Amino acid sequence: MKKILLDFYVTKTREQVQDYMALMLEFPDYYGKNLDALYDMLTELSEDTCVGVFGTEDGPERDERLISYLNRVIRVFQDAQEENPHLCVIFQELEKNFQNGEGDRL
Repeated sequence: MKKILLDFYVTKTREQVQDYMALMLEFPDYYGKNLDALYDMLTELSEDTCVGVFGTEDGPERDERLISYLNRVIRVFQDAQEENPHLCVIFQELEKNFQNGEGDRL
């Protein structure tokens, strides 16, 4: 299984978010660097892949627009995980790991 950790604290703009994901997830050069393209790439993964997503929460030096965009990125990861059995995503914030109250909580 391939394991990837994404720490979005290193990003400050939407463009940096997209460039960072393309690099870390080893997307091909033709990756469109938008949310639709992200969904397509994640749902097409054929190798078992676990992605840890960190650094998406609000903070004192975080731009409100960036946080809003990161929340949309999270939603794309959640939707892609539902579609692709080869994709496992674990979020730093516990509640983001459960959609619609699904899943077991310790």
